[in-house]
Amino acid sequence: MEMTPETIKALLDAFDASDWKEMVVTVGDDRLHVSRDPLPEGATFGPAQAAPPAGPSATPAGPVADATPTVPGGEAASAPRGTPASTPPPGGANGAVPEGHTEIESPSVGLFWRSPSPGAPPFVEVGATVAAGDTVAIVEVMKLMNHVAAPVDGVVSAILVENGGPVEFGQTIVTIDPS
Repeated sequence: MEMTPETIKALLDAFDASDWKEMVVTVGDDRLHVSRDPLPEGATFGPAQAAPPAGPSATPAGPVADATPTVPGGEAASAPRGTPASTPPPGGANGAVPEGHTEIESPSVGLFWRSPSPGAPPFVEVGATVAAGDTVAIVEVMKLMNHVAAPVDGVVSAILVENGGPVEFGQTIVTIDPS
């Protein structure tokens, strides 16, 4: 068994469908721990860490905790969770994607990263031209970095998730105008 995004989603679905209070799954060096109980004030995840990990933050996502999102480098994000990283695409207050635009969805539950490492420039900005197959973001799941590629040629019309913000499976994260 391998901790792939699909495996993690299946495990989380099984947990949601169960009456379990807690679940811990360990595969090799990977460990998934979810609980229906909130963490006590001041509690932390996992073993004590001597130094923060390199690369994107390892802030947990999912039903375990409601942690303040961090950007690579460890600083607290300035916008609240769920705040778009850019202006939503035109199409009304409901945030509907304009007709003809292509939605890029998150391949799994995880954290959304706009750049390959802390301090590096983002893969794309709103208004950038992309080719099909170009990486537009990373979705991190349990320290596994899943590159998200543009499915079509076009211009990035919106980036709908803040850097370091949590994403759900199938959530629209970027839109592209293929015209």
